[in-house]
Amino acid sequence: MDTVERQHYWLPVPSRSGFQWHRHAFRGKHWDGRPADTSVCGKPCAMAKPSELDWFQAPTCPDCTELLITEQSGTASAEQPDTGSPEGER
Repeated sequence: MDTVERQHYWLPVPSRSGFQWHRHAFRGKHWDGRPADTSVCGKPCAMAKPSELDWFQAPTCPDCTELLITEQSGTASAEQPDTGSPEGER
């Protein structure tokens, strides 16, 4: 069975104005210092090292969250076929 490993990490990134930050998900294990990338929800983002305050104040992107939940739900049901286990039969 082929399984696709879908790793992601979260990172607060500045808006185009630079005054607001939002926490987006990105593909990969961790941020490697690149200056820009596209988030899971498809938004191009400028990336910079966030402060602790940025992590605390930046709201999480609901679109990234929903897409990751959908991916996980689809992967989980495909990876866990019904085995006919009699555990529920007593």
